[in-house]
Amino acid sequence: MNYYEESYPGGVSACLETLRQYFDDGTIDGYERILSEGKEAVVHVVSKSGSGVKRYYAAKVYKKSEERAFKNRADYLVTQNLFKRRELLAVQKKSRFGKTVEETLWQNRETVYLKDLFAAGADVPAIVKAGRNSFIMEYLGEGEERALRLVEAKNEIRDPRGIFARVMRNVELFLRCNIVHGDLSPYNVLYYRGRVVVIDFPQASDPRRNPNAQLLLLRDIRNVCAFFAKWNISADPEALFNDLWNKYQLNEI
Repeated sequence: MNYYEESYPGGVSACLETLRQYFDDGTIDGYERILSEGKEAVVHVVSKSGSGVKRYYAAKVYKKSEERAFKNRADYLVTQNLFKRRELLAVQKKSRFGKTVEETLWQNRETVYLKDLFAAGADVPAIVKAGRNSFIMEYLGEGEERALRLVEAKNEIRDPRGIFARVMRNVELFLRCNIVHGDLSPYNVLYYRGRVVVIDFPQASDPRRNPNAQLLLLRDIRNVCAFFAKWNISADPEALFNDLWNKYQLNEI
């Protein structure tokens, strides 16, 4: 077993200990490297070998709460009415039980959203295995060759208009599944050999519950339009938003 005991930048030395559960259950048998580090989590490249073939996966490990940059998770979740009364009071009081409830809900909801969106045909990574404080998902790349974030891939994109349409198709499909990404930008859309994959859903929300969903959706669309304007793709984000939101309210998407 290629398992390394190391410490990593950002105070996330517990990441590898978290991954041990996947070694123990046979999901993976190799550790490769860190792929990326964000506000909420660190993503590692891991692997599974068999029949002379090594298959690569991405392992997302959530940081400890005190190491995270995003601090207003409780308020964010409360606005969506996701807690029962006892849980809500515990979260608001910041009791030990409340912190456990908040943490469990925060982590589990991303894998739930990803599974639902993947089943609906969205361009999101496939979940391989969800576990404690982490999950294993599809790796977009081949060995050392990794997918690029859109913000890194300007010189690689050969059909920017087609990629723009593909991203917007996903925004519409997310909404059809009652999901607004809420933090969509060229930093969390991956590009690899003509394929796009949207990642990072911990702040996604249900527009039926979150009163801020419209503003979040508009911001997502503005971010996408602003990035693709570099290729002289003219798009009116407000018009796109209004059309999409009206269709959503009328159950036409």
